[in-house]
Order: sequence, then structure tokens, then C-alpha cells
Amino acid sequence: MMCTMSMVYGQEQISGRVLDESGEGLPGASVLVVGTTNGTVTDLDGNFQLSVSTSADLTLKVSFIGYQSQEITPDGRSSIEVQLQADLQSLNEVVVVGYGEQKKATLTGSVSQVEGRDLQNSPQPNVSNSLAGRFSGIIASNRGGEPGHDGSSFTIRGLATTGNNDVLVVIDGVPGQIGGLERLNPNDIESVSVLKDASAAIYGSRAANGVILVTTKRGKEGKPVISYSFNQGFSSPTRMPDMADAETYGSIRNEIAYYNNPQGGMNQVYSEDQLNQFQNGTDPLNYPNTDWAKAALNNVALQSQHNLSIRGGSEKINYFLSLGKTGQDGLYKDGATRYDQYSFRSNVDAEITERLKVGLSLAGRKEARQFPTTGADGIFRSIYRAYPTVVAVYPNGLPSTGIENNNPVMMATEAGGVNENPKYVFNGILRASYDLPFLEGLSVDGFFSVDESSDRSRNFSTPYTLYNYDPATEGYNPVVVGGGADQQATLSESHYSQSMTVSNIKLNFKQYFDNHFIDAFVGYEQSENRTHTMGASRLHFPTIETPELSQGGAAAADYDNWGSSYNYTRKSFIGRFAYNFDEKYLAEIQMRVDGSSNFPEGERYGFFPSVSAGYRISEESWFRDNLSFFDDLKIRASYGQLGNDNVGQFQYYDNYTFNNRYVIGDEVVTGIDLIRLGNPNITWEVATKTDIGFNAVWLKKFTTEFIYFQQDRSKILTTRNASIPGTSGIVNPYDADPLVPSENIGEVKSHGFEATVGYEHTGDFTFGVSGNFTYAQNELVFKDEAPGVLDYQRETGRPLNTYLLYNAIGIFRTEEDLDNYPHVAGAQPGDLIYEDYNDDGQITADDMVRTEYGNIPRITFGLNLHAAWRNWDFAAVISGQGQVRQYVLPESGTVGNFYSSWADNRWSPNNPSGTYPRVSERASSAVSGGLYRNNFWLDNSAFGRLKNVQVGYNLPQEFLDRFSIGSLRIYANAFNLLTVTKVQDYDPEGSSESGQFYPQQKIINLGLNIQF
Repeated sequence: MMCTMSMVYGQEQISGRVLDESGEGLPGASVLVVGTTNGTVTDLDGNFQLSVSTSADLTLKVSFIGYQSQEITPDGRSSIEVQLQADLQSLNEVVVVGYGEQKKATLTGSVSQVEGRDLQNSPQPNVSNSLAGRFSGIIASNRGGEPGHDGSSFTIRGLATTGNNDVLVVIDGVPGQIGGLERLNPNDIESVSVLKDASAAIYGSRAANGVILVTTKRGKEGKPVISYSFNQGFSSPTRMPDMADAETYGSIRNEIAYYNNPQGGMNQVYSEDQLNQFQNGTDPLNYPNTDWAKAALNNVALQSQHNLSIRGGSEKINYFLSLGKTGQDGLYKDGATRYDQYSFRSNVDAEITERLKVGLSLAGRKEARQFPTTGADGIFRSIYRAYPTVVAVYPNGLPSTGIENNNPVMMATEAGGVNENPKYVFNGILRASYDLPFLEGLSVDGFFSVDESSDRSRNFSTPYTLYNYDPATEGYNPVVVGGGADQQATLSESHYSQSMTVSNIKLNFKQYFDNHFIDAFVGYEQSENRTHTMGASRLHFPTIETPELSQGGAAAADYDNWGSSYNYTRKSFIGRFAYNFDEKYLAEIQMRVDGSSNFPEGERYGFFPSVSAGYRISEESWFRDNLSFFDDLKIRASYGQLGNDNVGQFQYYDNYTFNNRYVIGDEVVTGIDLIRLGNPNITWEVATKTDIGFNAVWLKKFTTEFIYFQQDRSKILTTRNASIPGTSGIVNPYDADPLVPSENIGEVKSHGFEATVGYEHTGDFTFGVSGNFTYAQNELVFKDEAPGVLDYQRETGRPLNTYLLYNAIGIFRTEEDLDNYPHVAGAQPGDLIYEDYNDDGQITADDMVRTEYGNIPRITFGLNLHAAWRNWDFAAVISGQGQVRQYVLPESGTVGNFYSSWADNRWSPNNPSGTYPRVSERASSAVSGGLYRNNFWLDNSAFGRLKNVQVGYNLPQEFLDRFSIGSLRIYANAFNLLTVTKVQDYDPEGSSESGQFYPQQKIINLGLNIQF
């Protein structure tokens, strides 16, 4: 504190400044004359003025929450400088919230934040995969691991609507910035915040599903710091199914034939001698035992990341510049899959005058994506279906026809052509702020952002040759596959472009009045989004040497083209008023009026308010005196209404399409058909959110947070088609979409709680642990279900995303079992027993029952660990989920191979105690499979996994000084290293009902960081 004294009307005027531990002015600090009630608080720059009657024996007590109080005696000195030292640093942390920042101590909303440096501990180049387990409330599910398409899907506090559940992502203040979160360079991120309750109402019509705020790094005053990091990763599948070997599959084929024709015996397809030859491997040409995953996939795929950044600044200009390069290979042997990303970022902030500050942020990236012409799901479908009794590649190097002329060994390569899918993204933000001179604390700021993206696709599909071996002639018969019609090359090209501009201006007021602090703003924001799609294709290329659209077939039927475009706009009026008294009594009001072109006139604007309050009871003297082990205890609550405008456009108009052609006279006329009636009254989906919680810091080392939340989602836009009979004529004869328009009739309720407990220890050996737990349950209150649906089958009154299935209660072991219990037509010994739920003596569709859980978990949890000792450091994240189910029925039978878990444990005449049902021609249409969807194939996909772990070592500074190196750290980390789950055959985060998808990845990584 710097202190000067002067005489004012018989009193001494004391002025000074309070500084924090970094030397910055500390606003809101209390300055009190000891033994009196005379005092004041510092302004936004840490300055204060105080009148006293005399300076004799004067002692000032300076205090601020989270800092150690100090008493100072001026002793007539003209200046005294003192810095307050942090006591509870966590309370002074600044948390990024909508359109600003707030101190963690005075926060009244449910906001969680993770620092960018923690995300850098993960070897996952996709940022979205690094958030799971780090804080409560957010459910991140990684559904697949294909490079370029390996991001996680998010819900905040679970599903809350039958409509769109997408979370709004705000990057550097720009709502819905084009390019999103997934492919940001993790080295560029300063922090990630999640707004989970009514605190998101500041984003109005887009906030109902929660908001993720990403803040990128900016410059800091000081000499330039040059940082370079490199890491090399090795990725492999977390889990893939073991498939039946050739002998087992041959036996299964025999069993299927026997079930179809019992009189033919048990060796109708393969003799015992042939089965033995499959097993002993003496004739791999005629009796192979093919592991198709081994034939098509590498054990390990490589990935690497490079990042170079410069950070620094002067008193007037600060800057952060970075370049990044990421490369990922696919798992396929000689595969066409490759992902390369090149990114840059430039954040520059300048103080033009004492009052005027400007900033310019430029960022961009190129995502060079290349894939086979067959998608990953198709390739893995062929891997799992292909018979182990068929050769993948003959000894002479020729590829076989695989399964139905699909050989995944070839499908994954460039033999069938290449699908090039590059994406380009640019983001630019110009921002400025000006402190108005006529009132202290009053300022104006704003930004203008421009986003552009270009997503291109060029899919050139070419024919190639597979071979069938003929044992009779010992010849290899060629089969041409791939390409398009008539096995000639085809080319399809498309271009999807997207642009967005956002303008924002705010008038801010932030000031202390004695112990009263006000932080308020009003603002205006508008945005415009435009998209454009165009594409063309051509068939019958006479040669693959000329892959250009102009070189395809000449017939009129060989050409095709398409295109579409749309634009929509938003206008918003925003306001927030935050108040606290002595950082003890806290209150905040948020308001937003949003207008969207997605809705008709009269319904275009919505009002979204919220209110929150907090009481830091630990600031009461009576509380501190009696419960001194509490360093901070805050009780808080929030309530507000938020919106969701993420719905299809132009629903308030009748929708038409060019559909059929008619011949009228000698002329062909294109018909125009009505495909959806308009609803001129559609409006916002509304979320009403309530939160009650508390935050505590106790014994200076422990932190605790508990939150109860509730949400009512109303006016969900959905169709009323189920209860409208076809006799009404209001049906759509052209496709599955109903002709009736959507209405704001849906309703969902959800509730749950979050809990977080942490412990931090400092010293020579520093360590910390933090655990979080979330329980989120939803209930579908109303959707338009057909009137005749049975109560126990209705979706209404039950959680979203549940399954309607028969309850499998066992396996018919004998004919006697069949005679003693109701069964479906065609059931045989070895088939599943279905519960006669309604007890009517027969198995019908009325016996199907809704499951308790769906494939979005009710429970998620995480455990975060970190430690440091001397030059060593350690960090780990464990994440998991519970009360979640996933239906998976493998595509098996004569149409494809079986998981070993089924094949090895199947019921058969030779294994009547098998725990899996008998095999059949096609699982999807079997009595024990897809013909009667049942919960035997419903897996408990709960898991706990070591999501991330890292060990690092910082080389000694005395050694680095010899080479003028600021720091050098080497480390090893891993992602998805260990998983504990009951799921046997696929990753429990998967959502494919056939199990046929590119598997999630386990990554082991080595890297270094160096600074100059």
C-alpha cells in the first residue's frame, strides 16, 4: 500500500493503493482505522481515500477475502508500499462467465472451469475428448475413433429435450463460432468454462442445453517466451471383438443347416475332416483360418503433434502467436485414411491511449482429411462379417472376394479410389474498449467477428479386381468390383461453405461504493449466418487416368448436380446486473431478448431472464467464531428461463418439393408436391432451470460443492402425428416425414445433483485429489403417442432414449421346456424364453416392456489426481459412467461371422447348457434376435477408465542455463489406458446397435516441451 496524507478542513486526508501478490491494484479491499468504524474500500485500480481526525498513533487494517490481513502504521511517512499475500488463492481465481469474468468467491451460478494447461496433459489431439471426468455436470461420450471424426458428443446434465440437445460453444466471446471446439489447438487454450444452470441465460435462445466457454491465450507483459512442443503417439483400439475361428464357424454353419433340415444330420456343410483341416492349418489355401481384423488392421497407428508459440509484450502491446501441426494415421494396413491439421493463431492487444484498448485475433486451420471411398462403418462391417473360412489374400498375393465381394483388406486402401475431404476454417475478431471520462467505472466495449469455413469433398471411386480360387482348375477367377454403374469409375464433388458475422457492443459500469460493489452492463448483439452447398457427379468414366468431372460418360443419365443455400439472422438485447455487499451478500440478474428469423413475425422475439443469489455465511463474525474450520461457506441459488431455437427453418410456411414428372400432351412437366403443412405459430423451446447449492473451503485444504438442479423443458417443437388417423388425409405419401407441422407441445422434466470434493496439500511434496459425481434423471412428460399404446410401453412418463424390448428370462433347453411355457411361432430348443408380461398365456407384442435406462448415462463421475516432487510431476484423470445401457446385436449367421463370446457359449445339441441362444441364418431376423428385439442383447455399458495419465520430468535449471534454455520438460502420457467394464466385445462408449464402427483409441505418447 502506498499512502500519502494531507489536511482537508481540519481533517487529514489519507490516500493510497492496495496491491495483490503480483503487484496489480486490488479492487474491493477493505481499509479500516483500527478501533473505529471509519473505513473505505479500494476502487477498480486498488486506490482509496480516507478522512481521519488525526494521524497520531494511527493504525490501518487492510484486508481482502482470500488474502492475509495486514496492519500498517503510517508514522507520518508520505508513502508506504505493502503487498497483500494470498491466503486462500482458490477464492481469488477468476472464472470466465458469459460476456465477462467473475471472482470465484462471488460467483452465484453453477460454473465449472478447467485450465488449458490441464488439457495439454492429454495426448488426444481432439480437445473434446479431453473434458470427460474433469468436472461435474458434463457428459462427454466418445462414440468412435476414426481420425477426423473422433470427437465426443456432449450433454450437460443429461438429455433434456426430444429435440436438439447440442451445447452452445462460445470461443473468445463469439457464440457458436464456426469451427467449434473439437479441432482447436489445445496449446492455444487458456481455460474452458461450462455454464450449467440459469447463469447461461445471458445467451438466451441458444442456452437451454448449456454453454461451453473457451478462452484462448493472450499475451503477457514481459520478454518474449518462445515455446516448442513435440510428441509422438502410438494409438490402438481400446477394444475389438474376438471373432469365431474357422473351425468354430464351420461347426456353426453345420448347426444352422441342421436346424433348417434336421434329417440331413450335423455335417451338411462341412465334414469332420474338413473341420479338422480348418483347425490344423495344413491347407491354408483351401481351408484357411482367417483373422480378418489382423489381415486388415495394423496393431498400432502413429500420430504426432508439433506446436510453436511466442508470448510476450510491453507496457502498451501484448501478443500471443502460435503455429500447430497434427498428423494421424488410420489403423488400416496400407490404408487411405490420413488426417493432417495445420493451424495458426494470433492474439494481439494494444493500449492506444490510457482509455482506449484494441485487440485483434486471427485464427485459422486446414484439416486435410483423406479416406477410402467406403466409410469406416462399412469397412468394419465387412471385417466383422467376413467368414474366417475364406482367405483374405491368397499365397500368390491376389486378394479374395471376401464377403459378398467386399474384402476389407482392399476396401481400406486406395485400390477403390480416394475420398478427399479437406476443410478450411478462418476466424477473425476485432475488439475495442474505451473507459468513458465523465464517470469512473463506466466504459464501452464491443467486437466484430468474421468466420468462414469451406468443407470440400472429392470422392473418386474406381474399379479394382478381386479373385475367387477354383480348386478344380487351381485357377483364380477375376471379379471386378468398386466404381459405380457397370464397374466404371465415378466422381462426386461437393462444396459446403459457411459464413457468420457477429457484432456486439456493450455499455459497462463497474464500481465500488464503500462496501457495495456493482458490475452491470447492457448490450446489443446481432449475427448473420449463411451457408451454401453445391455438388456434381458423373458416371461411366472410360479411364481412371482422367479424374475430372468433364471426362465422364457422355449420356444425359451420367450427369447429376445439386445445390442449396440458406441464411438466418439473430438480434439480441442483453443485460446483466451483479451486486455484492462486502462480498457477503451476492445477487445477480440477467436478461436477454432474442429475435430469430427461424420464427414467424409475432413469435420472433423471446425474453429470457434469470436471477441468482448467494450468501457467504462464513463472512459473518458469529459463524467464524463458532465454526472456525470453515474458511469459506457460500449458499447460493439460481432460477431462470432459457431458450432453444435450434430447429428446422421455414416451418411456418407450407413446404413444397419438385417430386414427380408428368406427361401432358407432348411435354414432360415436373410436379410440385406439398410435403409439410406450415405452422404460423411456432416459437421457442423454453427451459426453466432451478439450482440450489453450496460451496465450501475448510481447513484451508479441502473444497466441497453440492448442487441440486431441476429443469422443466416446455414448448418442445414436435409433431402431433401419432394421434391423427390416416383417414384424416393429413398424411405424407412421399416419405416418412409427417405432413402435419411441428407444434410446441412437447415437455420433458429433469432433475439431479452434482457433488465435488477436493483436497490440496502443498510442501516439498505437493499433491491434490478432486472427485466429482453427477446424477441426472429425465422424464418425458408429453409427446404425441398413439392412444392405444399400453401404459407400460409408453415413452411418456419414462426417461428419454429407452428401448422397447421383450424380457428374456432364459433359454429353452428341451422340447419339454417349450411345451411348458408360452413361446413365439418358430421357437425351438436353444431359443430365448420371453416373459409373458401380461400373463395372457401367449407371447405377443403386448409383452414388450420399456427399459429403465437408455444409452445416455444417468451417472457420471471423475477423479482428478496430481502431484509434484522436486523436478517430477504426475497427473491422472479417471472417468466413468453408470446406469446406462446399450443394445448391440451382431450381424451374424450365414451373412457373417459371430463374436467368440456368442460362438463359444452358444446353445447347441452338443452344448445344451450354453448361456447364449442357438445360432441362426440371420441374427437380425432370428427368433432370439432382431425378429423379437429383446434385452438379452442389452448390455450394461457402465465403465470406469483411466482416461488420462501423465508423468513428466523437468531438467535441472542449472544444467539448462549452460545452453540458455528457459525450461525443458520430457514426459510420457496415455489416453484410455485402462477400462473396467462388463462389456466384452466393444468399447462401452460405442452407440452402434450392430457394433460395427471404427473403435475408440488407446494412445501412448512421448513428448517434450522446451522454452527459451
